[in-house]
Amino acid sequence: MSGYPDLTVSETAHALTVIRAGRRARELGVEDPSAPWFVDEAGRRMAAMAESCDRVYEEFNLVRFLLTTRRLRARAPDFSQAVFLGAGFDCRAVCLEVFRSGRTAVFEVDTPAKLARKEQTLREHGVPLPPWVRPVPGDLARDDLPRSLRRAGYDPAVPALVLAEGLFFFLPPELTGKILDPEWLPLAPGSRLIFDFWTDLRVDTLNRRVRESIGIELFHPLPFNPAPVVLEADLRQRGWQAISVQPLDDDSEVADEFPESWFLAEAARGRRKESPGGR
Repeated sequence: MSGYPDLTVSETAHALTVIRAGRRARELGVEDPSAPWFVDEAGRRMAAMAESCDRVYEEFNLVRFLLTTRRLRARAPDFSQAVFLGAGFDCRAVCLEVFRSGRTAVFEVDTPAKLARKEQTLREHGVPLPPWVRPVPGDLARDDLPRSLRRAGYDPAVPALVLAEGLFFFLPPELTGKILDPEWLPLAPGSRLIFDFWTDLRVDTLNRRVRESIGIELFHPLPFNPAPVVLEADLRQRGWQAISVQPLDDDSEVADEFPESWFLAEAARGRRKESPGGR
């Protein structure tokens, strides 16, 4: 397994802190003061493996972080609740000024171990978890997330801002399809979803390279054709509107070997749909 015997998808959150704590992040103006606190050897190894397989791994993840930060700053003031799916070691709910008023409750969803380590690490550095950040431990594939969110104080009758950053290409297609259904949480009209996705070519090629490096495949395709026009049509059928899809190439200084294969999307929840969408 080429020197990476124990790397799994769980280390991807660690790897992201490595690059957000690095020189290139500073050059691009990435603001993540807590990132160095989470850097560890597993993260360094995962980042090294990822960079060996994908030359835009560091650049595009940092560009995505900048773009989603910009959107969080612009959108959060309009919402009293937000949901971060697969929050990992992302501490923007704690650190960004737009959340520090406490007006927006941020429900952070991830595994119990990851959320516990996040809270412990913050406390060790003198940053107690603020009251507006509400951890929701659970497994997206096995647990009843809508129920867990409601127990944590989530109100399905109130519009929510939902962030699914770096998530869908790690989930089985049927689970991604469930999350993209605005009735699943459910999401009230006026809610917004921000997410990124890959084309099948990127998924297939990187899976092959990762398999050659560590003996496993990490990535999954979307549950429908990821071409932007097709994706927009599918999202509309599911009850989304005001859909925007942006290739990360547009904001990067590094050329991707697969042009327009990594996109950032945003959509608003429209009226309640009358019948299930998707394939």
